[in-house]
Amino acid sequence: MQVIVNVDASTQRSARAGRSLGLLAARAAAGILLAALLALTFASPSRADTSPIPYTPNLPWTDPAHHSSLEVLAGQIASRTANRQVTIRCEGDSDWRTLALSIGADPNWLLGYVGARWYSSGALYDISSYAEIAPSVCLALQNFAMAANKPTKCSVPTSVQTTVYKPQRYRVQVTVRVKGKLVHKWVWKTRQVPTTVTTQVPGPLRPCYVGGQFLATPTATFWSDYQSYAEAILTLAHESIHLGGMVGGQLSNGLLVGDQQSEAKANCYGMQWMPYVAEQLGDTPDDAEAIAQWMYERYYPGYQTSPYPQYWSADCRPGGAMDIRSAGSTVWP
Repeated sequence: MQVIVNVDASTQRSARAGRSLGLLAARAAAGILLAALLALTFASPSRADTSPIPYTPNLPWTDPAHHSSLEVLAGQIASRTANRQVTIRCEGDSDWRTLALSIGADPNWLLGYVGARWYSSGALYDISSYAEIAPSVCLALQNFAMAANKPTKCSVPTSVQTTVYKPQRYRVQVTVRVKGKLVHKWVWKTRQVPTTVTTQVPGPLRPCYVGGQFLATPTATFWSDYQSYAEAILTLAHESIHLGGMVGGQLSNGLLVGDQQSEAKANCYGMQWMPYVAEQLGDTPDDAEAIAQWMYERYYPGYQTSPYPQYWSADCRPGGAMDIRSAGSTVWP
């Protein structure tokens, strides 16, 4: 999402003098239009998962300087996506509520935002160098990055055949000498007979969603968590696209500014960046692609009929106007 702010004459003078006016101060003095990224309820690995940040019991927003290991990593990911040096700020519940309410948003569905300031003429003044991210998103990103085995993967049972030897009793006739005479009698003996046994054992971890199909049937809780991780990865990518310059909307004076498809593009471009983001968080390429595919096929269509259709576009498709993949790419998104 973006927070769009008019820059008045006094702000312009301050900006020319030293560009020192804070974004929150500008918000307090100007009209704001919100176009928020909303929380809607609607493959064999080539390498092992990694943990790019160390395990810590600390929440990602406990460092007031915003230098937690998750924030540093997320800032590096966002900088690559935005193609400029930017940072990510995680906020706790109380601070997030304050920030959300200060821009007129509901803290329960706001996932992240980037500020943009515009002159009343419609010219872009600047875009914030940081994105504010909701606590639920930051916590999901941190848990995902710290996990040695990514929580978006499934262990699909596989059949294994083994040979076991089972004892089998059988009767045989033997000849023995009893008091000097040969006597025939039946006796029981035991032998080990090879038997093939088929058992179901846990298979290696692999993507749960491949080719539009679920490879396993985990619990409803698993898929709820899966959605949370996918939403968090998309949120980081989405806000990074805004930080990179994809902004637009309407000023408080009614003037349309920037790209009016900025939210749809941030969502579509963000989905195409999701595999990169997931890999930087320690995921394997196959699962990183699977998460993006799940988002596009199972989650993204819900935007079209939601109260927020500005986050959806028919051009977000392979070969569409919002396809930013490199030439020859065969994986979508």
